[in-house]
Amino acid sequence: MIEAWICVAVALSVYYGNLHGPLLIIAIGGAAHIIWTKLLNCKGILRNRPVDTASLPSRKDHDRRRYETYPHNAVANTWYQICDSDELKDGRVIEVRALGQTLAVWRSSDGQPVCHDAFCLHLGANLGVGGKVVDDCIQCPFHKWKFDSNGCIKEIPYLKNPSLCPQNAKLKTYPCVDWCGLVCVYFHADGVPPEFSLPDWVPNQLKEEEWAPHMKWDIGYLTLTPIDWVDQAGDHAHFHTLHNEFLIPYTTIPIPQWLTNIFPVGISHELVTYKGDDKEWEEKMKEVGMGTVDKHLIYFTDKAGLTWKGKVMPTTLSETLEMYIGPAMMSFHIPFTIGAFKVFVNTTPVEGGCVMRVRTWVDKRVRQSLFKQFIAWLLVGVSSSQLASDIDILENKIRNRRPILVPFDGPYNRTSSWLRQFYSKSSADVGQNAYNNDW
Repeated sequence: MIEAWICVAVALSVYYGNLHGPLLIIAIGGAAHIIWTKLLNCKGILRNRPVDTASLPSRKDHDRRRYETYPHNAVANTWYQICDSDELKDGRVIEVRALGQTLAVWRSSDGQPVCHDAFCLHLGANLGVGGKVVDDCIQCPFHKWKFDSNGCIKEIPYLKNPSLCPQNAKLKTYPCVDWCGLVCVYFHADGVPPEFSLPDWVPNQLKEEEWAPHMKWDIGYLTLTPIDWVDQAGDHAHFHTLHNEFLIPYTTIPIPQWLTNIFPVGISHELVTYKGDDKEWEEKMKEVGMGTVDKHLIYFTDKAGLTWKGKVMPTTLSETLEMYIGPAMMSFHIPFTIGAFKVFVNTTPVEGGCVMRVRTWVDKRVRQSLFKQFIAWLLVGVSSSQLASDIDILENKIRNRRPILVPFDGPYNRTSSWLRQFYSKSSADVGQNAYNNDW
């Protein structure tokens, strides 16, 4: 406000050629500004205050009550992405707070990623905050104890004889691998070894066919769960109601109505969901030339294409193959006329919600042409917009215990039953108690 008065004063001084009037205007304007500011800050003045849902101080309790409608409101026994492979370089140690744990992640000299519980067995310092990789061990920032990749104590600097290091105590260490440019950890509430492996055929295909990383999108913190994405594989109906129209790429903004009146283009979907050990999937796998048989996986095909005035244009149809690797990791193989790209979508539980990351790869054909790379970028934008429209729904829904379903909805109950294998009795206790302080 005061800036406006100064502008008026300068203009008048130029017009009249003196400063007396302008100085008076500045004085009056400044006084008015001070008085107005005081009134706005005065608690005694009545005024309108926001009353919409967005103005509430917190939705923490709201989200807690939403999560309680999920029968498996717990951390699943499965694989999760915890960071990117290229983040673990130059001896870097990363702290990860996820899966109801605090983890320290680093890379050993043989190139393998390592994931431990982060708290030192000595006096509880966080190895992920200030810890260093020294002599192929992770070194505690507090008293410089060193732990090897198996979690064993290898050195205590003030013990001259290394053999005196406690031999019966180890940092809890989790199965951890590089997979398609991702660092993935297997978590099980009962601490048992992995019940399944990440599919080898995917990184093998990327290597043999000379695919390359394309884009990264860190969606970040969201108030949803991996279960929400599994439900999508059984909810065919929403593809025809939520994903039947184009959005402006990389936004959730619909195409303007005037433009759709001129170009009445839409999206069609033909959907099939398979459990990874279905006989039907074994036959389909031979047809698509990709995949593996494993009960811990779900496959989902979407023969998508363009519509004109509601009618499918057959020449535009192409079939996307989506694979669920447990509940928390998804990969999409999306072919188009002049190439193909893959999208990896990963959901990692954290306090009060999840962190989501999206990574894309393109095949050799796309890499050879800037035009094809642009088309891939555009198609990723279309896919990202559709994903974002899902997120807007999933962050605010509950999960009905007995949903009212009709045949057109899809195999919702079948995908729900697939989920049960990833939870044990101990799953409900993950992240509910104090950090473990008893090695």
